[in-house]
Amino acid sequence: MFLQLKTITLVLALNILFPVIAIVGTRTAFGDAKTRSNSMGFICATLNIIMYGSPLSAIKTVVTTKSVKYMPFWLSFFLFLNGAIWGVYALLVHDVFLLVPNGMGFFLGTMQLLIYAFYRNAKPNVKDEEEALAPSQPLLS
Repeated sequence: MFLQLKTITLVLALNILFPVIAIVGTRTAFGDAKTRSNSMGFICATLNIIMYGSPLSAIKTVVTTKSVKYMPFWLSFFLFLNGAIWGVYALLVHDVFLLVPNGMGFFLGTMQLLIYAFYRNAKPNVKDEEEALAPSQPLLS
């Protein structure tokens, strides 16, 4: 119960505090609207790229175990589709802040789908699966 409360608090803090800090920070640090807009564009583009790359964390496990059960197909598919649609729109309106992260999202989604296609019928290696899922040293303690 405590962990859930801690997680909810962290998520709410990040969802509320980060945008407020970003907006207030850019408004006080930069005088003109164009510079503020570009700064927020860079911040949002960076976060968008991180979002598209997050499912890639499962790739090491997929390659090690030769099993795609740790890589959700529909998440990869819709990230690919989202990147493609927004990428086409960005080309139509000539918006670099939409094109770069969504183009990368399209590329990363394509890579994920190719890996999924390559390993979907592979015979899983049980020994490697046990090693890949073994508890590891925590980064933070």
